[in-house]
Amino acid sequence: MLISFTSCDEDEEYKTPDQLAKERQTEIMECFINKDKETLKSFFSEYVINKYPDIDSQIDEAFNFLDGEIVSYDEPDSSASGPADKKSYGASTLKIITNKGTEYEIGFKGLLTNEKEADKIGVSLIGVHNTSLKNQNEDNSDVIVKADIYIGASTE
Repeated sequence: MLISFTSCDEDEEYKTPDQLAKERQTEIMECFINKDKETLKSFFSEYVINKYPDIDSQIDEAFNFLDGEIVSYDEPDSSASGPADKKSYGASTLKIITNKGTEYEIGFKGLLTNEKEADKIGVSLIGVHNTSLKNQNEDNSDVIVKADIYIGASTE
């Protein structure tokens, strides 16, 4: 009987906001690897979905921004801050390498809790950064190439 209680407790393990951020980032990376637009969209808050009716095209643009298929990447780094009633969290994955040798970073920001505005709970922004282009832009300031793209931000 004690064994059944122990295994039940393990299934309902408490996760810290940092752990939840790392999990979400891992899921976001899987969406980029598999080009899974619907799952990625489901991570965004209701507020973002309503504010940016072009979210589907933003996701498509972000998927197309990657030069090739993702072949390797680092473990995610995460953070969380704020009081319990309005807890923000986020994470990023560095050194994402494609089969064409291009390097990227992908990260997100969002809210885990928001007692006053529940529709804002969820991912608010995902950024994709081409670090290969950023390095190129720093080396050659005459030719600036778009090195960043965002989902959950205005494309105007």
